[in-house]
Amino acid sequence: MKPACCHFFALLLVPAAFAGAPHQVGFDSLKQLVLDTRVIERVENARLVLGAPVKDPRNPLFTADRPWENATNNLYPNVLWDEQEQIFKIWYKNVLADKDVIAQMDRPSTVHDVGWYLLYATSRDGIAWEKPALGLHKFDGREATNIVARDTPNVGVFKDTHDPDAMRRYKMVYDVGLGKPRVRFSADGMHWGEPIEAKGFSSANGDTHNNAFWDSRIGKYVWFTKLYLGERLVARFESDDFITWKSSGMVLRSSVAEGRSSQTYCLPVFPYGNIYLGYVMMYNLGKGRTVDCELAWSHDGIRWQRVAPGTPMIPRGAPGSYDSQCIYAQAGPATAQDGQLLIYYGGSDVPHTGWKRHCLPGLARLRLDGFAGYEARDTALPANLTSSPVRIVNERLTLSADAAGGSVVVEVLGDQGRVLAKSIPATGDLTAQPVKLDLAPYVGRTVRLRFVLTRARLYAFGGVSLVNAELPAPAIGPLPRYPVPSEPVRVSFDEDPAGWKGVDRLEHRRDAGFKGGFITVSRASKLNPFASSSPDARISGLAGDWPAMFGGATAAITVRVRTRQAGAVLFELFAQDTQWNYRQPQPAGGGWKTHTAVLRYDWTDAQAEAAGWTRAQSAFSWRDTIRHVGRLHIGFVPDPGEPAPAFDLDELEVRGK
Repeated sequence: MKPACCHFFALLLVPAAFAGAPHQVGFDSLKQLVLDTRVIERVENARLVLGAPVKDPRNPLFTADRPWENATNNLYPNVLWDEQEQIFKIWYKNVLADKDVIAQMDRPSTVHDVGWYLLYATSRDGIAWEKPALGLHKFDGREATNIVARDTPNVGVFKDTHDPDAMRRYKMVYDVGLGKPRVRFSADGMHWGEPIEAKGFSSANGDTHNNAFWDSRIGKYVWFTKLYLGERLVARFESDDFITWKSSGMVLRSSVAEGRSSQTYCLPVFPYGNIYLGYVMMYNLGKGRTVDCELAWSHDGIRWQRVAPGTPMIPRGAPGSYDSQCIYAQAGPATAQDGQLLIYYGGSDVPHTGWKRHCLPGLARLRLDGFAGYEARDTALPANLTSSPVRIVNERLTLSADAAGGSVVVEVLGDQGRVLAKSIPATGDLTAQPVKLDLAPYVGRTVRLRFVLTRARLYAFGGVSLVNAELPAPAIGPLPRYPVPSEPVRVSFDEDPAGWKGVDRLEHRRDAGFKGGFITVSRASKLNPFASSSPDARISGLAGDWPAMFGGATAAITVRVRTRQAGAVLFELFAQDTQWNYRQPQPAGGGWKTHTAVLRYDWTDAQAEAAGWTRAQSAFSWRDTIRHVGRLHIGFVPDPGEPAPAFDLDELEVRGK
């Protein structure tokens, strides 16, 4: 099979004057990318592999060569091919980190103790960029600058052709700190109105590459930013008017295995085919503070999945190169030219630390639809892919595939997998290429499609719609079964608190408990008190892989609780800083009451919720949580109207069965 990148090299050497016209690529409900887990139902001898963008040898496309370009920092490129004006536009981040440079600003000002400019450049061919002398903001008395806005950290800019108000044609989203989002409007992307405070955000949102766009599928504006809950998560908001926003909550985070070592730093999102795609920048906090650009996708913009966790979509450069430490991909709609997607990004040779660092723009090209594709595991044998049920809409099916030196055959399957029709083998490098297969007899019918790949890679197919647009249930295999230890883990609190801590206060008493000593947990505020086990397994005996630790198929957590008020006892299982919880009613009366929370290790999330466990907004899956327990919390929630509570805790036990 010819490598997917081979046909790029000739393009890179073609003068821009001979290049075809760029165009934007957006939603297409009949284009099915095979990376979408709803699309392919069964694979045989096949694996999904990322596409391979090729960096332009002329990178970086421009440098920080203006006196006010003190530190282009993360760049945060916002790139637009303006189809009306037939020109490329980029808005990029600039930080003024040095005090003498801040002093040269027209009306010096700072946010986070540094100055901020939003800079603007244009290009006819996407390679050679001009920084226009706009005369909008002075620097050191000079009027000829490409500064279009100031005091605007972490900017996202987009052109909104949907808005009938020409004065709001361009929209800007940014923040001046966590929980301080702002929007601004412009008729031309250069002259910007005054900041307006955006409503609906929490104090944990912001401080990343904010990005927004008009989502034609749902008829709303959407905004992606950071949710900071001890680590960097991705949040999504939507709005009808661009001023008042509603949160969709946390939509993407790193895995429990990655922990805080690699965090989801930002997610520029764009529509493509029948889904949304996003370049997720992974901040490798525990690996030298580098930043990698991965690929993520979502069918609804809310539930996101990384395509190849841990594998960059745009790899960092070799040691010593300008993009060797950090990659920050563009925000903006997908743009294609001559069968290639143009992916702009910022590259830095300095890790993500400190203000004073430069990030310079680069360009990578990817074949159209080539984000990820299926190919054979064993190249000596064909790979077989069977689609989920699809409805035939067009008489012709189209393919995007690399099949130079190989072929793709498409079969139409009816009931019980009966072959109704079969195509002539498709060969060559195919982009939305019609297959020689007459689908006229099947238009409007529901069928499955089988793709037989011989030394080929399939990226997408078109002309059909999905019968079921919902995500399939995740494939979850059986967990290993471990023997049950002869003795459960018991915490008696007789001699000491056993590493437990209280929120706010924990007192240890050596007698008068249910048996021997006990602990009292209280809180000075009106918030609920909690007792928390030590995250050190050597102290608590509770941190780790519960199926391996306690054995069997289930575990039971039993505690004795005493309260003065009526309310509920709360069990919380934490993986890192987020949890699943379970409540049991606690009657008033002052005596010791026994509470037990029973769980199965192999539950799906839905099964855990059906059993009464509740997932926190940013929680990991049930199985990830149960296999990476860090802490167990026992809390008390009083009934409404009851005073600030305290509760006594004794004789905790966890037993596998």
